[in-house]
Amino acid sequence: MDYAPGEILVAVAHSSEEEAVRQAVSAAQANCDILVTGVGGAAMSWALQKRFASGPRPAVVIGAGIAGSYLPSVSPGEVVIAGSDCFADMGVDDNGEFISLFGARLADPDRPPFSGGRIVCRGMLFDMASKLFPVVSAATVNMSSGSQVVIDRIRRSWNPEIETMEGAWMAYACAVSGIEWLSVRAVSNMVEPRNLKNWDIPLALMKLQEAMYEILNLLKR
Repeated sequence: MDYAPGEILVAVAHSSEEEAVRQAVSAAQANCDILVTGVGGAAMSWALQKRFASGPRPAVVIGAGIAGSYLPSVSPGEVVIAGSDCFADMGVDDNGEFISLFGARLADPDRPPFSGGRIVCRGMLFDMASKLFPVVSAATVNMSSGSQVVIDRIRRSWNPEIETMEGAWMAYACAVSGIEWLSVRAVSNMVEPRNLKNWDIPLALMKLQEAMYEILNLLKR
């Protein structure tokens, strides 16, 4: 695939993720831009909207970062790609019971870019990357889950395999803009009652760098 300058955009939330991606870009000698958006969905969405409006308009956006895992089989250091993502805590608190926007009939779960309340990843890059890394179901939250009550609620509502704070916002911005997207995440921790001693961010960043090197090389073939 032959991409012109500016057509490959890698979006990261934090400077630590930027450094991992920059190392991969240098090693792969890739022709791409890196956008540091800030942590959280609002920052990601706004940064991408500004970029799309001011150009050059990318052909593909790769969201690269770290994530929490809901499954013991997806342990710290594992790299996955999102087959779909959702806004896991966007909805209604009905006297302690969570109801999604779709369950509350405030949004249509099958109106594009949604399908069953999720934003599904499609495209040539996803097809290639899915041969290298496991495909998972992702959930995007505004508040990182750190208590059993919240964790159980998200499991019941969405049954995710990983959790991030930006993924669905990136997917939504790209999907409504007609831009191909891919979400690449390296697991830094299990989603459990918050215990930072169990987190391994350096390992996740190292694995993210290695994965991005592989993916950027895919784009050069």
